[in-house]
Amino acid sequence: MSTSDPYDPQAAEGESPKGSAYVSKKDIKVVAFGMILLGLLLWPVVNVLVRRSEKARCINNLNSVMEAINQYAIQNDDKFPPIFDTGPKDEPMLQASNTPFTWASTLQEYMNKRASFKCPSTLEAELSRSQDSHHEKESFALSYGMFAPMSNFNKSLVENPDEAILIGETSNNGANNTYDPLGFKDGNGNKMPYDGMAIGWDNDNFDGDNHSKFVTRMAFPGSANGKFEKDGEGRHDEGTFVLTVTGHLRTIKPNVANVVLRYKKDPIAPWEMPLTAKRHK
Repeated sequence: MSTSDPYDPQAAEGESPKGSAYVSKKDIKVVAFGMILLGLLLWPVVNVLVRRSEKARCINNLNSVMEAINQYAIQNDDKFPPIFDTGPKDEPMLQASNTPFTWASTLQEYMNKRASFKCPSTLEAELSRSQDSHHEKESFALSYGMFAPMSNFNKSLVENPDEAILIGETSNNGANNTYDPLGFKDGNGNKMPYDGMAIGWDNDNFDGDNHSKFVTRMAFPGSANGKFEKDGEGRHDEGTFVLTVTGHLRTIKPNVANVVLRYKKDPIAPWEMPLTAKRHK
């Protein structure tokens, strides 16, 4: 008991001495209310910081992917990796992990161990998966896709390498209301569980033609109906990240998915269709 608050034998029963060390329920409510109010005020700031952190990590991932692609090309006649291992009907062939062996699987051994093939801003439903090249029955998450016409293609033959998109942020199987009209199917005609590893065309998953209008599986929420608005949503505040053939990081808006003008100049960036070879998987 404090010497400043001696026991008073005349005090009424139950009366607390002045300056009690005990915290009342009212004090607790005031403190709790203050903490809630402070949290509400700070939440927008915290949210911005989280988004910035995720963006920085995504950029670091993509830079590491490009380094891996360049290392692979040096050892493989200047070619990009194949989009995925195929079955007898050119379908993605499922491995022991029930996932396809994709371009990302091929690049695993060249990838920075601290980097990832997954953007931290990706929703769980948007993630594709790829066969782990080191463990037969394991797989890893993937939120980046390769432009399918570049599969196994010689990078020196790309006509507009500074503009032509090679890798982009994708969404698996139309998740998060994204555009995916042609899901990949297995050899029995069943829908594949994972297709976000590839960016294809609206009328063919590999070969564009004069009827091609849009590219598929890009991470543009709200584009499932085939309407790509210039100021529509991307995965990040500025838009969606892509890498060009020369490794330039770009941020694009949904209207870039529109390829109608591609055939007015053949080819035209950013979706350059290699004309010297088709189905070079």
